[in-house]
Amino acid sequence: MNQRIGRPGEERSFDLAWRPPRRIVEQIVGWRARQISDPVERLRYLQRSASGASKHRHSLGWRRRTAIFLLGFLLIPPPTASDANISPLRIRETVPVPGEASAEPEPPPVWLVERTPDYEVYSNGLRIETRFTVSYQPRKYPIYSEDWSQIEPIGWGAEPVGIVYHSTESDQAPFEEEQNRKLKYLGEALLRYVRQHKSYHYVIDRFGRIFRIVDEGSSANHAGYSVWASGGRAFVNLNRSFLGIALEAQTQHGDEVQGPAITPAQVHAARVLTEMLRSRYRISARNCVTHAQVSVSPSAARIGYHTDWASDFPFDELGLPDNYAVPPPSLYGFGFGYDSLFEKVAGVSLRNGLQLAEERLRQDASASGLAVPAYRARLQQRYRRLIAALNAESALEENDDEKHD
Repeated sequence: MNQRIGRPGEERSFDLAWRPPRRIVEQIVGWRARQISDPVERLRYLQRSASGASKHRHSLGWRRRTAIFLLGFLLIPPPTASDANISPLRIRETVPVPGEASAEPEPPPVWLVERTPDYEVYSNGLRIETRFTVSYQPRKYPIYSEDWSQIEPIGWGAEPVGIVYHSTESDQAPFEEEQNRKLKYLGEALLRYVRQHKSYHYVIDRFGRIFRIVDEGSSANHAGYSVWASGGRAFVNLNRSFLGIALEAQTQHGDEVQGPAITPAQVHAARVLTEMLRSRYRISARNCVTHAQVSVSPSAARIGYHTDWASDFPFDELGLPDNYAVPPPSLYGFGFGYDSLFEKVAGVSLRNGLQLAEERLRQDASASGLAVPAYRARLQQRYRRLIAALNAESALEENDDEKHD
């Protein structure tokens, strides 16, 4: 239903006839690096140390091996199964993400107070209308390593680990009392459409009413082969790993439409629904993102295939950090690009996140000894291989289902 519009001190080197064995040098450098608390300064120290050592070796290969060994040993955990096409060890400056706390606060506890055949009531005032609820494909999804060094999953999940916020981009009427009948008609038509297509888990209409459409134990067709990563884990195909919450709204409108995209009642509803879901499934605040942040076009290798909530999503009002500032993992992890249209509709904070992702991509390419275009192409190749594996897994599941029918 979303529309497509198309971002420590100075070191001295000694030139003596005798030099200590390389293993001892590496141990000393490693010990000194661990005394530096600032990650950027630690990285610079390691780079200087590697450069100093290279003056005593005429082999370019030795210099690269030493630098990669030191940085990989100190900064990156050893990989398990690696992709032979891309080096799993990549130098990366650890730059704190704006607004990201080292220890994320726990979501407030929320519990079920009452359940009837038509609705549920929760301790934070949340009421969910359930008369439209249907089941769909059972939730099951692979979990990948965030260091992008392997294709094989590091585990599997069956509960939602995140939330994707959407806007329905459906027909709207002025939010006025005189339009009440039309507002109700449009809202009910939207619910029937979403139910038929299993589009979202939840819909919040313009009056702030919350409807569960696809039950939480099922996947929904809301995000496709989109990408997100946090806390060392990466996810592809957020249909299965994330919940989809759609607010009845239009975010992709012309300049002639003024005012906020959603009503105060919708903001409140989204907040209490988010609180309940985060409490129930222990969902990280960093995994609460908008469709524009995670959407991709696999064929065009671009992010931002859908642009709903590319700006102005009320993260703060929902008790969430500004996740627009997080570098999109699809860009630095799978080498996707973006076009000028996406950059235009993206808000300032999301554009900053795009720039951080581009810089991270350049650093990783340099550390891998590749030009950016070649490195980007290899990342995209990994994405295609991963999606092919996912499709094969889905085909096997469908065959098994048919055998048991």
